[in-house]
Amino acid sequence: MSTTVEAVHEYDHPVEKVFAAFTDPDFYLAKFEGIGARDVEVTACRDADGVFSIETSREVPLDVPSALKAIVGAWTTVIQNEEWVAGDDDDFLNELDIASDGMPAKMSGSMVLYATEDGGCVNEVTIRIDCSIPLLGGRLEKFIGESTGEQLQAEQDFIQTYLDEID
Repeated sequence: MSTTVEAVHEYDHPVEKVFAAFTDPDFYLAKFEGIGARDVEVTACRDADGVFSIETSREVPLDVPSALKAIVGAWTTVIQNEEWVAGDDDDFLNELDIASDGMPAKMSGSMVLYATEDGGCVNEVTIRIDCSIPLLGGRLEKFIGESTGEQLQAEQDFIQTYLDEID
């Protein structure tokens, strides 16, 4: 089984400014804390040979349906790995993997960040959720998919405000 969540985030800032934020470790700390995570830390970061890699750890609250409470708790630790590179078409490409303690699901995804003709940019996000638990796996994937969609919206809102404030 798998579930895919897609989002298109439009920003009225130049792609270079958004990419600069996406390759700043302090941005990740601010973003995750700004959307409600706790104990946020950058556990690894490397910027070399045209590749920016970052690993973050954070605790996120879970508002799970009663049928899933036995599987997950009220908070979970999320480890997220991202790798950004410049693409061939003046765009920036990201591959990411997300794991969560106690959550029997894997998440992976990609982002494509590119400029628009009006001087802004777009970040296209695709996240795939895979859960191998029989019976409850579909419900868990649906819950994670809905939570991921909400998180992506919260991130877009935070990023727009963050970029507005650093003008």
